[in-house]
Amino acid sequence: MNLIPFEKLEASGNDFILFDCMEFEIVDLHDQKLMERLCDRRFGIGADGVLAVYPHPSFDFEMKYLNSDGRFSSFCGNGSRAISLYCAEKLGKTELNFVARDGAHLSVIENDLVSVRMKNLSDFQDHPLGFFVDTGSPHLIQEVDHPESCNVVLEGRQLRQKFSQEGTNVNFIQLNEEGLFIRTYERGVEDETLACGTGITAAAYYFAIRNHKHGEVNVKVKSRGGDLTVSMIMDGRSAQQVILKGPAHRVFSGFIDVEKLKI
Repeated sequence: MNLIPFEKLEASGNDFILFDCMEFEIVDLHDQKLMERLCDRRFGIGADGVLAVYPHPSFDFEMKYLNSDGRFSSFCGNGSRAISLYCAEKLGKTELNFVARDGAHLSVIENDLVSVRMKNLSDFQDHPLGFFVDTGSPHLIQEVDHPESCNVVLEGRQLRQKFSQEGTNVNFIQLNEEGLFIRTYERGVEDETLACGTGITAAAYYFAIRNHKHGEVNVKVKSRGGDLTVSMIMDGRSAQQVILKGPAHRVFSGFIDVEKLKI
């Protein structure tokens, strides 16, 4: 029997399995089939992705992230909020400096609200298919009249491979005066997720660009997983001090016998 401890967390309906590797590596993240099976909602724990927290000599922790297909992926905004909640409780801190695949980040925890500073943004493409920007992960933004009735899986799957071999995430949004409503097809998950932090950030940046915002901008974002906010300082097409904020919760803790998983 090989029992491995894990945590299950969610951030605005984006759910994750977390492995604590601060003392020693408890699981082989490079075992793609195992990671994929752990994320399976019928044969495993079930999740949109896997988070692993590691020690780092210059930061409070290092974050590693895999999609539910078992592959290492780029930065995950909601995953970073979930892992920050866990590390805040573990380390007894309300502010954390951590490093991920796209560089250094700062997170602030206020009860169940977690804010993460995202990367600065200054480059986007106005493409015939929509607005394309990398917010730690690549995102395509399309404005649609009725996102509630949009076939996100079908249309997102058709668009995901249009920009690179690795593909892009696809977001369908509807703007309003204060912000927007969003639905996201997430690569690696190959399905709609209830909220995508980097996609929400990309859409908020699009909102600011589209409305010619300058200075401090606060964008209210409604997703199927709940309400979030994105704040930033706009100077032309440049966005700095980009902060993603929303709720995150620990769902449950447990142990799993990986030898009994049907792989």
